[in-house]
Amino acid sequence: MSKLLTVRDLVVEVPERNMTIIGGISFSLEAGQTLGLVGESGCGKSMTCYAVADMLPRGIARTGGSIEFARDPLKSGKAADPTIAMIFQDPTSSLNPVHTIGYYLESALYRHQGLKGNDARLEAMRLLERVGIDRAKSRLRAYPHQFSGGMNQRVMIAHALAARPQLLIADEPTTALDVTMQAQILHLLEDLKAETGMGLIIVSHDLGIIARLADRAAVMYCGKIVETAPVADLLRRPAHPYARALIACMPSIDPADLEPPVTIPGSVPLPDSLPEGCHFHPRCSRASGECAARFPAPAMIGLVHEASCFHPVAA
Repeated sequence: MSKLLTVRDLVVEVPERNMTIIGGISFSLEAGQTLGLVGESGCGKSMTCYAVADMLPRGIARTGGSIEFARDPLKSGKAADPTIAMIFQDPTSSLNPVHTIGYYLESALYRHQGLKGNDARLEAMRLLERVGIDRAKSRLRAYPHQFSGGMNQRVMIAHALAARPQLLIADEPTTALDVTMQAQILHLLEDLKAETGMGLIIVSHDLGIIARLADRAAVMYCGKIVETAPVADLLRRPAHPYARALIACMPSIDPADLEPPVTIPGSVPLPDSLPEGCHFHPRCSRASGECAARFPAPAMIGLVHEASCFHPVAA
């Protein structure tokens, strides 16, 4: 597989407040691969994705590092721009309530593929059918408020596919959905990735979703990546105490393991009040004076497994 995305030493800040949100992270993604970004709310997962997609909010800027994206050399014109699409966690608020679903999709098809009129309408119908929405012709005349949250998320996915992306970023795509609809959306994302060969970045605090979809996982805490590993390795042998604590929070369905989930003490600090050294050390039972003095450099735990910790759980 070829390298699709390479992020090196990415720094994202609020310049007016001299506040760092993302503190120099690096990761890569190959074509056809899925990377899971996992961590508690406020750890910088979404902001990392906004930086990759060049969608940072006003007042927030990328001030360091590089983002290299390998665009498809065979694409040209409208088909070449953009090749990154994003699905947001609240589909209803992401859709304009005064426009029909058809207008929303056909506008995207014109912008990204140059389609208009009947050609755009037919392609919009095909996209709705592809994401599992029946009676596509009549659905094009519907408004977002006439759809359920799950159907609106399917519309968001269809809108993303209109750009024929090489990379799809899904930011908590199932947060507002019931369990049944969550499973359907995850199954749809799996099918689309297999069908198109696109790369996928999935953002979630739910390790169950990461375990199902991702090939590799990056655990984030306070704007830093503290551990990266193949998903199976991370779940079996987490090295960073924070990754281990996240896994301990997961409820078990194993009849032989009926222990209740273990909560992580404390809370994620705000970006303008980060502790010195390893940002997790005030909440960590393995912390030492060295942890409070400086941030640990990434160290290899295995051939493809690394963690930034002075006292890793798995040596």
